[in-house]
Amino acid sequence: MVSFRNPRSRHPYHMHDMIRAQPAFLRETEGVLKDLDVRAFLGSPRSLVLTGCGTSFHAAMYGARVLQEAFGARARVEAVHAYDLLYGPPPPARSTVLGISHSGSTPTTNRALARAARAGSPTLAVVGLPESPMDRVAGRSLVIGTTHDASWANTMSYTTQLAALAFLAIRVGGRPWAPLARAWQALPRRLSTALASEPRVRDLAAHVAGRDRVTFLGSGLDEITALEAALKIRETSGLPAAGYHPEQYLHGPFVAADGREAVVALLSRDDGRRARAILDALGSTGAHVRSLGDGKGADIPLPGAPRLLRPIVSVVPLQFLAYYVAIERKADPDVMRTDVPRYRAGVDLLFT
Repeated sequence: MVSFRNPRSRHPYHMHDMIRAQPAFLRETEGVLKDLDVRAFLGSPRSLVLTGCGTSFHAAMYGARVLQEAFGARARVEAVHAYDLLYGPPPPARSTVLGISHSGSTPTTNRALARAARAGSPTLAVVGLPESPMDRVAGRSLVIGTTHDASWANTMSYTTQLAALAFLAIRVGGRPWAPLARAWQALPRRLSTALASEPRVRDLAAHVAGRDRVTFLGSGLDEITALEAALKIRETSGLPAAGYHPEQYLHGPFVAADGREAVVALLSRDDGRRARAILDALGSTGAHVRSLGDGKGADIPLPGAPRLLRPIVSVVPLQFLAYYVAIERKADPDVMRTDVPRYRAGVDLLFT
């Protein structure tokens, strides 16, 4: 039976500790990576497939986008869910497959890597902890930390994964990416600033928790952040949630918006007037609309960051939101609702 060790019965739960400690975890990851020979780790792939499950698949989606920009025409990079790598077509011939996991024990991801290895693909792992089952499956592993995420609603594992993948991209990009390398080193400081959003996000959580559903919107790489935010709020509280690109939201979901819905938009300095028009249109439906980010007029401002690093910063207030919505709804954010018997049976089935 799946069980959670050392549970807490009130705020601050483990998830809160993990969110607040993220600048320190990023500094630890930076220390691990600073002497990494990225070429020796990645090799010279012509095709690179990143894979994972859950939060780690969102990291894979991010990694595929930033690594594709870094490689350019030298390699084709894509993210494929571990389930699809395991049960669907094998990766293209001579593809390198990179699995992502915090614990290194996600069964579907490890089985997908094993299948890729049997098909002749070089296999790599970016894993949060040493001596994991993934280490035994992958040909080469990059261990990016030493601390297990103490909540099942993983937070620090996600930001450290994104930071590690950004680091790989920066090294692949070479000299033209030097300004981004300097910004990457400043990530712990930016996350410390983002943590200051906690009181305002807690106020927002009181409004979101009373709605029937919540939608997260984000453009560019923040579309991935919107997906991660929706996953996180469902994990912690069970509140129905979805993530969309703001323009995509107009093609169907918009016509269901009403006063029962909360909309939280990631508003970046790269967004134009169209983004504001979409938010104004959503407000006219009666939905509770709020924005956060480094964009002009954001309701909850965040520190600015280069486009490729922004998701590492912008996810922090959304982690707080998931945490405080759970508290508002009298849920334990750490345990993925396994304190509810009908969900415990499903978790036992799915994660063994």
